[in-house]
Amino acid sequence: MMVTIDKLVHGGQGMADALGKKVFVPYSAPGDSLEVEVVAEHAGFLDARIVEILNPAPCRVAPRCPVFGECGGCQWQHLDYESQIVWKREIVREVLVRIGKLRDPEVLPTVPSPKRWNYRNRMQLHVDSRGRVGYYRPRSKEVVEFESCAIAADGINEELALRREEISGRDRGIALRAGGGEGFLQVNSEQNENLRGILAQWLGRVPHERVIELHAGSGNFTFAMAAVAGQIVATEIDGRAVEAAREAQGERGTTNVQFRRCDALRAVKRFGQGSDAIVLDPPRKGCPEAIEAIAEAAPASVIYVSCDPATLARDVRRLCQAGYGLELAQPVDMFPQTFHVETVCMLLRR
Repeated sequence: MMVTIDKLVHGGQGMADALGKKVFVPYSAPGDSLEVEVVAEHAGFLDARIVEILNPAPCRVAPRCPVFGECGGCQWQHLDYESQIVWKREIVREVLVRIGKLRDPEVLPTVPSPKRWNYRNRMQLHVDSRGRVGYYRPRSKEVVEFESCAIAADGINEELALRREEISGRDRGIALRAGGGEGFLQVNSEQNENLRGILAQWLGRVPHERVIELHAGSGNFTFAMAAVAGQIVATEIDGRAVEAAREAQGERGTTNVQFRRCDALRAVKRFGQGSDAIVLDPPRKGCPEAIEAIAEAAPASVIYVSCDPATLARDVRRLCQAGYGLELAQPVDMFPQTFHVETVCMLLRR
């Protein structure tokens, strides 16, 4: 079957129209003319794979990694970087319209990553029964082995080279980190600095005397916001992260932050009333359990950081139903060469 790819969609695949259905094709590029084979048929769409690239799109480039397309770590190495950041913005916009039910959301241009390669400061490697070390194949538990990873930090690749024999003898996977350390950290250190700056800047534009932060972790965003906020109550369910945050607070001498161990729902109910702003950075599933409580607390603004546009759009829709309006959405490319995108949204109470 011959198709022409019209666009990229959330999940990273290209989409075309054929046989009266949408056709989704991994590793395709918008503008590609392709011969594809249908691998799965569904009620309203088809899944297909590329058999032959008949006419490549102008944005298509040669992947840097020899196992690209087999390894599940990257999905977009075949796209030039300028196209990657354009399509991440378009995907965020499309999801906010389709799932968030927003008519014309203002989505700013994607903030490009300072590093396009070798940016990952952590990676979770898998080991199979044959001692192969690598990432899983997409939608599979089969390990695809590689010598080095094109998006991993140099320190991780060096450690992998030194410890490969040891790691291959393990009966389970291993997490490698550049510089060591424990607890959650953003995968792209340089871009994380840009994200902190955006949060501090945006918070400075709205009432910010009393700020509640949900899913604060060990204070990654907290200390950047503390430079502009009056008082912050930063809440986190992980006790080890809270202890690490308090230790960092002591080292920094920050006096306008309270770190509390508390889940998001309890945090909003306990501390949310009278807050000027609520800032949240939930896991991929979003924060559905606390959205109603946030609406009831009625802060002047909500700043929502998300690594999943779909769950973000769902939660934004509910906040808009409760009387908020989406002021801005800012995609941030934390994950070059993949379809993943971090997004910051500012919602103001109408």
